[in-house]
Amino acid sequence: MSFSVESFKKQFPLFAQPENRALVYLDNAATTQKPACVIDAIADFYRHSNANTHRSSHRLARRATEMVEQVRARAAVFLGATTPKEIVFTRGATEGLNLLAYCLCSQLQPGDQVLLTTAEHHANLVPWQMMAERFRLEICYVPDQRGVPQFDRLAEVLTPRTKIVSLTAGSNALGFRTELDAVRAVLAGKNIHWIVDGSQLAAHEPVDVQTIGCDFFVCSAHKFYGPTGVGLLYGRESLLRAMPPWQGGGEMIADVDLFSSHYADLPHKFEAGTSSLAAIAGLGACLEFLDAQDRAGMARHEQQLLHFLHDRLSQIPELNLLSAADNNLGIVAFTHPRSAAIDLMQWLDGRDIAVRVGHHCAQPLVRASGHSATLRASVAAYNTRSDVEKLVAAVEEFFLHLGDESVAQTEPQISGETATWMPDDLGALDIEALRAQRNWQDRYRTLMGWSKTISRKDAIRLEKNLVRGCESSAWLVHRRENGLHRFALDSDSRIVKGLGALLLTQLDGQAAGGVTRAELESLFVELGLAQQLSESRANGFHALLERAFELMGKASQSENR
Repeated sequence: MSFSVESFKKQFPLFAQPENRALVYLDNAATTQKPACVIDAIADFYRHSNANTHRSSHRLARRATEMVEQVRARAAVFLGATTPKEIVFTRGATEGLNLLAYCLCSQLQPGDQVLLTTAEHHANLVPWQMMAERFRLEICYVPDQRGVPQFDRLAEVLTPRTKIVSLTAGSNALGFRTELDAVRAVLAGKNIHWIVDGSQLAAHEPVDVQTIGCDFFVCSAHKFYGPTGVGLLYGRESLLRAMPPWQGGGEMIADVDLFSSHYADLPHKFEAGTSSLAAIAGLGACLEFLDAQDRAGMARHEQQLLHFLHDRLSQIPELNLLSAADNNLGIVAFTHPRSAAIDLMQWLDGRDIAVRVGHHCAQPLVRASGHSATLRASVAAYNTRSDVEKLVAAVEEFFLHLGDESVAQTEPQISGETATWMPDDLGALDIEALRAQRNWQDRYRTLMGWSKTISRKDAIRLEKNLVRGCESSAWLVHRRENGLHRFALDSDSRIVKGLGALLLTQLDGQAAGGVTRAELESLFVELGLAQQLSESRANGFHALLERAFELMGKASQSENR
């Protein structure tokens, strides 16, 4: 068996659609695309087998039940479980981790410890925090350097009170792999429940929970070419039997009377309610699809692509690579001192290149690295060298157009007093010139140019001036001068500054009632911004708009008292 990226990619219908033939999809750490067999299996279930499972004897119910249990058996093989009873269907890794946190922590004593790392996805932080508060537990962390766990120091933080160790198999923000062999060696023989969040791992290599040696393993199907809304929780049978169910309702019971209930056998006592049956059908097709692939060839291709991507990006002046190509699960993360990551993402979207920007639900890790947001590109087996070359060319083009002006990215200040500020001079900005631009890219360049009229204003970067709802930090202040409204704006994003400059051309220096919300909304639509900006970026413009009118309204009320 040999791997061909061209043949592999042809199995994914999304890339064959006319609007997607030029798409460079590099957001695979968030979710992968789906092969035709997965899409067909979901549709086939609804066409031929749609019925609820287990408790009805009619033909469709029998077929649906048989499908679910066949997929469970295949999933047991996929993860290396010893029996299908060790496989619980969940809505995804997040639900699996919440289930484990609830069920395991309810059996602990106050003062017992849960050990995590600073690299965890929020789904492997927040549930433990919630349970620690409820059951008076202590959360501890593996020592780290700038957020990257030092697994060779794991033994240092284990105590007799350590009852649970829950670790990611690979960072979804920076891509580095966890040294699972080293963790297994340290935890061997200890009375500690070991949980592995395999959300990123399962997409890039075969998983064998027996070889890993963990007690529990969770993953989400949509990360490895399967459907959304379904995930897998593996747990050792003896441990699952000892755990209480975490949700009550139908399907998870054997018998119910008015004051007590008896629960169903494994794994059904953890599957309350109606499962996402069509998604399970799609998962079954996904597992069969992966079983037919050259997984080793896929992994080699991904690693070659990842090294090529790191190498090419490392040649761009000033670009700060936060990830390393070696021992990496398909992710490159970077920042640049002359641009907010969100501005570059918007530019790439205009080039039909899909990446992701933000803290990637790993805020402690990203903050520890010294940043508030990064741009993340993540590869899958259907990506090509051409995809990488297009990404690199677009990044280079962006910084070529950006010029030399530096935009520092700073976090909002929490306290302080507003010092004197001066409105920016927006007189040179020409709305008609913006209207005259023929396409979104030209209008984007114009707005980026307008951002240079907005000066940095440390005096207004205060928590009370922060505009909620903007995708990047933005601060807005207002005062009345001789009956006119005056504003000052600052942001860590050039495109937010450009959009803010557009807004202030219509508001700054105007008398009360000079322009209405409806007129500004109409201008936003007329310029095509509503169609071209992401929903969150458009929401940022509307948040600035709402704050501006809120400030003007407060000023008017104050004057009328």
